[in-house]
Amino acid sequence: MHALPDQLDATGLECVPVFAVDIVYLDFRKAFDTAFHKILIEKLLKYGLDEQTVRWIENWLNGQVMISHRKSSSRPVNSRVPQGSVLGPILFNIVNDQYDGAQCTLSKFADDTKLGGTADMPEGCAASQRDLDRLETWPGRNLVKFNKGKCRVLHLGRNSPMHQYMLGAAQLESSFAEKDLGVLMDNTMNVSQQCALAAKKANGVLGCIRRSVASR
Repeated sequence: MHALPDQLDATGLECVPVFAVDIVYLDFRKAFDTAFHKILIEKLLKYGLDEQTVRWIENWLNGQVMISHRKSSSRPVNSRVPQGSVLGPILFNIVNDQYDGAQCTLSKFADDTKLGGTADMPEGCAASQRDLDRLETWPGRNLVKFNKGKCRVLHLGRNSPMHQYMLGAAQLESSFAEKDLGVLMDNTMNVSQQCALAAKKANGVLGCIRRSVASR
């Protein structure tokens, strides 16, 4: 993103985009728990994985293991990709094969998905809305749902028209700050809030250390 420096704060980090950009942060409802195994298996086979590997993944999803040629007992599980594993986010990315012909930039990282596009001209806002209209049809085909109440739009740039976007019948709320892969960014691309949160957490840890040490 091309940007020119505005008035810098004490950290010298503030930088406001020259042009207006809208970023739509999309949120899935219980994302990893609603990844249906049947749909995932079909996609793995479609993408060319051999059947033996696919069956191994299917057994892993069902919590079944084999030791000395003996299988553990299993119970039918229709959906859920285990979190906290290396394979889990990879499998969810395979499920999360949303519309890839977007006119705007569609970024996906596990269950974090965002759509970004320029908003200087009405044509740019219209392109973002068209992509949202296409994306809105994707969850129904894959038996997952957008949590529309948590989907937000971050408007970047001084001259942002603050365009209102729709996801289906729901109007998306505008936001002044969003957490992007763990980093809190505001609409001026200033990370001072993130620094303040990090300092607050560090001070909390320091307070615990002080209270637990008898003599300093």
